[in-house]
Amino acid sequence: EVDVVVAPCRGFQSAEATLGEYVNQVLPVVIFAISEAELSSSDENELREIKEKFSLPIFFFKVPESGVELISPKKTDNEKSSLYCQLMDLEYLSTNHCSCGAPGPDADAQSMLVEQFEKLRLLSTFSRQVLQKHLVEAATSLNEVHCRCLNIFINQAFDMQRDLQITPKRLEYTRKKENELYESLMNIANRKQEEMKDMIIETLSNMKEELLEDAANMEFKDIIIPENGEPVSSKDIKCCIKQIQELIISRLNQAVANKLISSVDYLRESFVGTLERCLKSLEESWEVSVHPARSLEKSKDVSVHITSNYLKQVWWLKWLSRIFLIIIIQRITWVSPPAITSDWKRKVAQDAIESLSASKLAKSICSQFRTRLNSSHEAFAASLRQV
Repeated sequence: EVDVVVAPCRGFQSAEATLGEYVNQVLPVVIFAISEAELSSSDENELREIKEKFSLPIFFFKVPESGVELISPKKTDNEKSSLYCQLMDLEYLSTNHCSCGAPGPDADAQSMLVEQFEKLRLLSTFSRQVLQKHLVEAATSLNEVHCRCLNIFINQAFDMQRDLQITPKRLEYTRKKENELYESLMNIANRKQEEMKDMIIETLSNMKEELLEDAANMEFKDIIIPENGEPVSSKDIKCCIKQIQELIISRLNQAVANKLISSVDYLRESFVGTLERCLKSLEESWEVSVHPARSLEKSKDVSVHITSNYLKQVWWLKWLSRIFLIIIIQRITWVSPPAITSDWKRKVAQDAIESLSASKLAKSICSQFRTRLNSSHEAFAASLRQV
C-alpha cells in the first residue's frame, strides 16, 4: 500500500506544493535526489520552504553521474563534501547525528545523506525510522488522551463519593441552624411586643419636635402654593397631607427599623452568619459537580433569598412602611379649604403623630413578623428538600 509520487518540474509546480497535497493524508517518506555536486540556489530555497512548512526528515541521495563507476572510492571521516556542508548550513544534517543510517540516541528520525550508490539500501532503514516516528507520535497522543480520561473518571468518582458522605451532613447542619434561628426569632416576636411598644413610644417622643419642625419647613412636590396665603383646592390639601404623612412615616420607619435591628443584632453572626457560610459551601459543591437541572438554580436563589431576608434592614423597611400607613388615621377636619402655612403643616404633622397607636403598632409588627417568619421558614425547608 505504497504510492510513489514524483514531484513535477519546478516550472509547473513546486515541491512544497506537491507535499502540501499529500502530507495530511499519508505518512510521507521524502527522497530528495541531487544530480550535481552542490545544491543550486533554487534547491536551497526549496529546501528552506519545505523545512519551514513541514519539518519533515528527508532522505538526500546523490545521483551518480553517467559513465562514472557506481562503486565510489571510500572517503575518510574528515572528508566532507560541499553538499554535506550545504545541508549542515540548512540544518538538515547535524554533527550529533550519523548520516549513515544508524538510529540516533533519541530514536527519532533524522535527515540522511547518501553520496555512494551502494548505500541506497539505507532508504529501507530511513523509511523504518520515519514510520516509527509517526507510530510513536500517535501512541503518545493516545496515551495522553487515555490519561486525561482516566483522571477525569477518577476525580469524578472521588468527588461523587465525597459528596455522598458530606452533602447530607451539610444539609442536616443547615436545617438545624435554620431551625435554631427560626425559634429564636419567634421567641423574640412572642415576648417583645411590650418592649416594642415602649420603644415606639420613646422613639416618637424623642423625634416629635424634630418631625414637627421638618414638617413645618417642608416644600411640597407637584403642588403650587399661593404666596399670598390664599386657600387651595381640597384635592391639593389632600396631597399636602399625604406628603406630610409620608415624611413622618419615612423618618419613623428608619428610626424604628434601626432599633428593631439592633435589638436582635446578636443573632446576625451566631445564626445568620453561620447559615450563610453553610449555604455558600453547599452551593459551591453543587457548582463544581454536574449540576443536572435548572431547578437547582431556583433552590439556590430561594435559599439565599430566605437567609438574607431574616435580618436585613431593607426587609424591615419594606413592610414597616405599610404598617405605618395602615395605622395612621387621616383626619380631615376643615369645613372650607385652609391656607397652607407653617402652622397648618405643623398641625397636620401633630395629628398624624397623635394618630399613631404604639400598642397597635407593636402588636401589628409582631403579628406580621410572625407571619413572614413562618412563610420564610417554610420556603427555606422546601428549598432544602429540593436540593
